[in-house]
Amino acid sequence: MITSFLSSARINKNLPVPYYYQIIQILREATSTQEMEQQEDISFPSENELCELFDVNRGTVRHALQVLEREGLIYREKGRGTFLKRRRVELDPTTLWSTSEDLRCRGWIPSVRLLDLALVSAQPHVQRMLTLTPQDEVWEIYRLRLANDEPISLQWSYIPQRLAPNLNQKDLTNSLFMILRRDYGIYLEVADQVIRTRAATSEEASLLETQSGLPLFEITRITYDHQSNPVEYLDSLWRGDRYDMRVKLKISN
Repeated sequence: MITSFLSSARINKNLPVPYYYQIIQILREATSTQEMEQQEDISFPSENELCELFDVNRGTVRHALQVLEREGLIYREKGRGTFLKRRRVELDPTTLWSTSEDLRCRGWIPSVRLLDLALVSAQPHVQRMLTLTPQDEVWEIYRLRLANDEPISLQWSYIPQRLAPNLNQKDLTNSLFMILRRDYGIYLEVADQVIRTRAATSEEASLLETQSGLPLFEITRITYDHQSNPVEYLDSLWRGDRYDMRVKLKISN
């Protein structure tokens, strides 16, 4: 538990480092340790308890908690206290595979809500990414991805209609990755993607059950089949307070 972890935690008042920043580092370590097994939100020590533990005033503790709250690690409810958010979802941006299967392998139950589906003329940037002509139509698939029934991602997928006829007749609450493979013989093998950050709009925040203005990861991706033909253009948003990007690095020869 966090209280056990913090029982021996202390700040060094001889260091030329602000007290609040030392407290932030200690609390980050405590929350990351707890998140390894955590499945539900749990109670966090009160401001008074933290003041006593670190022997600092309430303003210092409050400053540290405000930073952690902005980072999405904790949240506070008036009259109830402070809580550590449940275990975060991890994404490996270097691996291409089904989001649903990825979540299952990490111990989460994936689900999808289809928000909209339409056959449309491709916008200029989609035409360019998928090497289409102005006459080519694409399926525009707008979906909400959930992990353990909690919204984590909004996704707009664009797939050429000629590659996936009658896609509107498929169950798009299932893995699109697997539908393309099973029903159309399309094997996705490589992708180019760009990761950015931006603030959530009010509509996006409502769907993702977060606050307007909080940070989101925005990932745009072009996915190719085994013959290097572009198959899908994906624009996705991921909750910055619920998702971590984990990358393994190695020394380049």
